[in-house]
Amino acid sequence: MKKIFFVSIIVFQGILLFAQEFQVPTNYNLVKVEDYATYEQDIINCVNWLAKNPVDQNIEKRKAANTFLMKWITGSPSVKIELRQEIVTFMSNPDILMAFLGGWAKYSLETKDVSDQLKGNLAGLENAILVYNKNKNVIGKDKNIEKYIKLQSKGKLETEIAKRLAQ
Repeated sequence: MKKIFFVSIIVFQGILLFAQEFQVPTNYNLVKVEDYATYEQDIINCVNWLAKNPVDQNIEKRKAANTFLMKWITGSPSVKIELRQEIVTFMSNPDILMAFLGGWAKYSLETKDVSDQLKGNLAGLENAILVYNKNKNVIGKDKNIEKYIKLQSKGKLETEIAKRLAQ
């Protein structure tokens, strides 16, 4: 009985791991408005995969995932991302910028909220912070992200974003 239980757990964990593995869509078609809806779950999975995996591994897959994400974001009617220089202070770092864009897109898709600039920016920054913290040794220190991390640790990130949006 114990063996059957143990084997069942191993098989179940293997199924979960396999289900979580993201495959970048190939030959995707993003022409009509309806085309974008087809890939919404793929976008969420893509954002999760990019956040979970180190930026210096799976380079080709990461490049393909970022390309897919960017093409989808730029034409999607489901997501409206506004980059504001006073908030996105890390534009020179493509990994962090893509994490920001992905976090906002994922938030919009999961909540169906495309108009709340505060919540979109917050979701984007939280994902950017997550990716930065996991990859700081590869990316290098970024004083702009470090400021956001301090604000987040003090519970003041949302207040700071609201203040910057009001400028």
